[in-house]
Amino acid sequence: MATQETKERRKPLPRPSSLTRPFWEGTKQGLLLLQRCTQCHNFIWTPQLACPQCLSEALEWTKVSGRGTIYSYTVVHRAATPAFKAPYTVAIVELAEGPRILTDLIEVNPQDVHIGMEVQVAFEDVGEVALYHFRPRR
Repeated sequence: MATQETKERRKPLPRPSSLTRPFWEGTKQGLLLLQRCTQCHNFIWTPQLACPQCLSEALEWTKVSGRGTIYSYTVVHRAATPAFKAPYTVAIVELAEGPRILTDLIEVNPQDVHIGMEVQVAFEDVGEVALYHFRPRR
């Protein structure tokens, strides 16, 4: 039986749906997969039923490089729950392929983060899924 402290410190995990399952299966394999429209070739994030650009439902899951740059970020100094250790950095990363993805940054001090910083995806296996984070590109 979980103690109250364990319950408070457990991070919430994603619950894959039929729409998001391919994305989470990819992270489990160490791959960053995004939907791509087969009609207009637009990359799509977050997962959708149709392309927001041309409205085609012909979408396919495509491996992307996992490289990008910091488009925007904020440093959280007071976590909403004890499951998260503040300070931590939440960022929007513009991927090399174009779309922007919401994430957190790891392996970097918040004061060292800057717009345009080159980053790469990193995965954390947490059981049923693997979480994606970004860290400075080496």
